[in-house]
Amino acid sequence: MKLAALFSFALSVVLSHAADPQLHPKGSKLPFTHQGPFVTTADGGVLCIDSKNALRSVDEGLTWAASPLFTDPSKFAVSNERALLRTREGVIISAWMNGVERRQPEGWKWGEKEVSWKDFILPTYTSRSTDDGLTWETPVKLSEPWCGCIHSLIQMKSGRIVLVGQEIIPEWRHATVMFVSDDLGKSWQRGDVLDYGIGAHDHAGSIEGSVVEREDGSLYLLLRTESGFLWEATSKDGLKWEGLKQSSISSVTCCPQMARLADGRIALLWNAPPRHAPTNKTSRAELSLSFSGDEGATWSSPVIVAANYEGGGRVSYPYLYERSPGELWITTMQGGLRMKVNTADLNSGVIPVFKAPAAEIPKAGGIIMFGDSTTAARPGAVKKVYPERVEEALQSIGSSLPVYNAGIGGSTTRDALKRLERDVLRHKPRVVVMQFGINDSAVDVWKTPPATEPRVPLAEYRDNVRQLTASVRKSGAGVILMTTNPIRWTSLLRDRYGKAPYDPDSEEGFDSLNLAGYNDALRELAKELEVPIVDVRTAYAGFAAGKGTTVDGLLLDGMHPNDLGHELVAEMLLPAIRNVVR
Repeated sequence: MKLAALFSFALSVVLSHAADPQLHPKGSKLPFTHQGPFVTTADGGVLCIDSKNALRSVDEGLTWAASPLFTDPSKFAVSNERALLRTREGVIISAWMNGVERRQPEGWKWGEKEVSWKDFILPTYTSRSTDDGLTWETPVKLSEPWCGCIHSLIQMKSGRIVLVGQEIIPEWRHATVMFVSDDLGKSWQRGDVLDYGIGAHDHAGSIEGSVVEREDGSLYLLLRTESGFLWEATSKDGLKWEGLKQSSISSVTCCPQMARLADGRIALLWNAPPRHAPTNKTSRAELSLSFSGDEGATWSSPVIVAANYEGGGRVSYPYLYERSPGELWITTMQGGLRMKVNTADLNSGVIPVFKAPAAEIPKAGGIIMFGDSTTAARPGAVKKVYPERVEEALQSIGSSLPVYNAGIGGSTTRDALKRLERDVLRHKPRVVVMQFGINDSAVDVWKTPPATEPRVPLAEYRDNVRQLTASVRKSGAGVILMTTNPIRWTSLLRDRYGKAPYDPDSEEGFDSLNLAGYNDALRELAKELEVPIVDVRTAYAGFAAGKGTTVDGLLLDGMHPNDLGHELVAEMLLPAIRNVVR
């Protein structure tokens, strides 16, 4: 069958599953898929919970028995981020967010003027069991506002229970909120709010905390931030906190987990910046474990207990459980890690430092996707960008046409001219797909002093596209132009660009200033130059409606396509490529 005839079968691309995490050489997989936290029951068994049930094992996780958490399960659904404690008195206390009551404005709209922070609801609850998880009391609501994460719950020597909570605050970020109970979880007091005062988006703030009690009876708290470090605070009673400041512990934007071990040390499990990219503040590819023998004053060199270096791979939101002295069970909410390892074995072997494979040199006669960050790969945020989707679709119909991604974040047409020979022409492609315009049209109002004009004026943009098209055609390759995706305000985007000459109060306030005009100019150039154009921008609204969502639902962060957005681009590109290569 001819290539042109085969393209009609290639519009659906199947996503592959991320690889399993790589374990420490002395680690091994647990024989179950349940996620922590875990507690040890009176008979030596293990107990955890899921969204509706308590799960109990007496054979080291080989088999599990379930009992319901709620008399009316339609009213409650336990979140994946949760805490669990068995007190010295034998009472089991769980803490979680209730997914059944989750409410937020349609289209999210975090931080936007037409919504209130109070419109975001994800309540925090606790529940108790006095018979080792067989039956559970009616849940107690601690807090109504949206809570992003709960995973730390301890009992002090005094008997007081301390829970690290979290809430949205009027400044449009999260802050840590402390709760304590002096009657084994029957009732709770609300303590201090810990807000380090930075950020205004839905994962900003000093959040996702973990607490331990020190030998002197004081409490030590570590919090996730966006600063590149965990922040710390201390307390004498769990209600009043002081000394909120940056710790010395480097961290990406993810939560820590601390636990007191049987040998007296404090263990810290968290996502430190990966060894191969020590300045990276967002990668969750490596899960690190350190120990402190001086109550958190200093920490041992981190040991990487698990890693996932696949594109977008994560081993994060960890739970640490000491099953027996020295035997650690480690599970994660993100990445599906289920492992055990003995502390005595951690110095016997190491996960090798990741080395990125050498970039593939494009073969002659392929397809090169030439663009900016809306083309470039986005590990950890998008499973597959459109160049990958197009290549998979071609392979599924037996095509030998390779596809190469020449997208670079921040690229303008001015930059494209400078790198055209290096990134495109020298590889003698058969087809070049070009998508530029967002960066050309941007007015950098965030600079000091603020810019007042686009990075690349419209007249220069036109000339650059003409020159790029002429050069590619002269090399013998076919050209496909592509309009940009639309842009919608988010709290982060508005923080950066939400000032004159942009209109932050209009849904299309970023687009309407310049970007719409640059796309109009591209359509005119396509006609003038008699070049095929894929009008992604025009297709966005209809494609979104067909998927039961809005334009925002095709965008990752208001500016870049998410997986659905890349699916649309791939579907539109395939027939355009067919017409060029037939």
